Amino acid sequence: MAEKTRTIKKVRYGLKSGSMTAYIQSGEIEELNPFALWDHYQAKNICQPVGLDFHGHSGVNTFTYPICGHLRHVDSTGSQTSLEPGDVQMMLAGNGVIHKDTLKPTDGGRVETFALWVLLPANDVEMSDAKSLKFTAGDLPILEKNNVTTKVLIGELNGIQSPITSPSPILVLDVAIAPYSQWEIQPNEQLTAGFIFIHSGKAYVSSTEVHANQMAIFTPSDNRIEVRTGHYGCRLLLAIGKPLVQPIIATSTSVHSSVTHLQHSALHIKQLLEKVES
Repeated sequence: MAEKTRTIKKVRYGLKSGSMTAYIQSGEIEELNPFALWDHYQAKNICQPVGLDFHGHSGVNTFTYPICGHLRHVDSTGSQTSLEPGDVQMMLAGNGVIHKDTLKPTDGGRVETFALWVLLPANDVEMSDAKSLKFTAGDLPILEKNNVTTKVLIGELNGIQSPITSPSPILVLDVAIAPYSQWEIQPNEQLTAGFIFIHSGKAYVSSTEVHANQMAIFTPSDNRIEVRTGHYGCRLLLAIGKPLVQPIIATSTSVHSSVTHLQHSALHIKQLLEKVES
């Protein structure tokens, strides 16, 4: 009898607004718990830097992963960093943080980046002081085996530990699979929820065909994950985690386990924004 693999529950195309495509809406967080946001920003023929001015978040651990272009990150923890493609910016929002990110195009006016939010446990971490850390591409371990290159962005895979960790147990990988190849992993049994995003090419996840710019959501399971490619090969990003057993109260900018925490953090963010404006 063949060993079981994780199956796909549904495939999402995302909600596109200009150059941004959002794959998790605030009302859909329960389904992908502990993940609260997966946004893909991609634009071509950009002549000027693009980005948002200062705005706030709380209750989540945020990760920014530029693929193309240079990213300038500034936040209220005092962090002022410049990210190159392949670097990762982690910002634990805690009880409130404000930031602004600016993308400067390269490669003939192209910019591309991903943003991931992860829920924080309903304990001291959710309402802790914010912190911000940059990790360079060279900090992140890469595994090469059987026509597959796997970059461990967050968490641990087969004893290989990324320097980036999260209070909520997760595993995030950037994987390139050659044509007519197969990739499989047996994750930690706690990491039962999550998704695969196909960045380019086409793949078969279990028996489901998934194309570029589609998110394939796993049926909750602790089974192994298997991905096969055909003529095109693929590059994918995988995010799986341990669901948190706690209330989820979400706005467009923050996610908390109680209204009290949400209100307290909203006030803190308001105060931080007022300092910037004064």
